[in-house]
Amino acid sequence: MKKLFPFLLVFALVSCQKEEFNPARTSAFSIYSTYSDAEYTIKVALPEGYDTATQQYATLYVLDGEENFSYVAENCEKISGALSTDNVLVVSIGYGNDRAHDYTPTYANEGGGGAEQFMHFLQDELIPAIENNYRADTSRESRIILGHSFGGLLAVYGFTNYNTVFGNYLMLSPSLWYDNEVMLSLEQHGRDLNKENYQLVYLGLGELEKAGRMLAPFEAFYQRLNTKYPGITLKKHIEPRLDHVGSKNPNIIEGLHFYFQNQ
Repeated sequence: MKKLFPFLLVFALVSCQKEEFNPARTSAFSIYSTYSDAEYTIKVALPEGYDTATQQYATLYVLDGEENFSYVAENCEKISGALSTDNVLVVSIGYGNDRAHDYTPTYANEGGGGAEQFMHFLQDELIPAIENNYRADTSRESRIILGHSFGGLLAVYGFTNYNTVFGNYLMLSPSLWYDNEVMLSLEQHGRDLNKENYQLVYLGLGELEKAGRMLAPFEAFYQRLNTKYPGITLKKHIEPRLDHVGSKNPNIIEGLHFYFQNQ
């Protein structure tokens, strides 16, 4: 049975929480997924002024939340403030199953192929919980997904196979090499259904990733989006002199700037 535990405001001493987004504006809950058969810890960063606002907010869903939540939430606040645009609800998705299971589209040596179940968890369990309990805009155009590496691969899978769920995609160093570049086949298979939809897509990579298996499918995917999707707002960015891990945070910053400038 699905369990949604009460929302708990997280209060802590600032001296103990320097690495966290403002704890007075962070709530947390756990949710059990019947699709993934796993329990996920969810954190939500509330925009400044949320308690007195009557507006609805766009929602940014962050994969690998344990690693990325605070950095994303802090920079959403900084960048939206600098651009004088509305901030977003930032939703951190913690690990339930191993990420190599939840974020991969097919079973292969490197992963367990649980992306289909995970996308159902997002679509049918987590997103309704967020939109029923927070002032979240319920339109596709107001939902954003951010992922890096296998998380970026999951964001691509959401784009190709569940395009009605998210309208905005921040894909950082996506592992498009996975399973003989299976995502390129899935993109082609879903193209006729997806190509006319509104899409905002940021594709980021590190310059030092060019030497391995990352660049060729990355470029192929970018070219398809650039030429086959008339409704797209698209940016490709190669972070200079940085590798797969080092390029993640700079590409988070670039991707957030791109989103807030074009939302």
